[in-house]
Amino acid sequence: MDTTRHIEVCALLRHAESAAQDALNGDQAAARSTLALVTDARQRAEDTGPGTCAHPNCSNELHYVGRGRRPLYCSAECRTDVYQATQMAARALVKAPRTEAV
Repeated sequence: MDTTRHIEVCALLRHAESAAQDALNGDQAAARSTLALVTDARQRAEDTGPGTCAHPNCSNELHYVGRGRRPLYCSAECRTDVYQATQMAARALVKAPRTEAV
């Protein structure tokens, strides 16, 4: 599937998913079934195709054709860097003094 078509399909699936959520007020069983199917189709469409590494300083393209989730990082090094930065930020938040709202 080319990139333009992929974007169109994802947009249509998001719209259908939103409509199915709105339909939950009517026929509950049918709406839930539709929502589950559309959500699954959207996730599968979004999890395939090209993408870029999630590391903020990396612009490597990821090309994934397969089953399951698309990888977020191009290498173990990028994944480790992001994980360590997240851990350092979390530790800083835990150690930060609380400020009371007035």
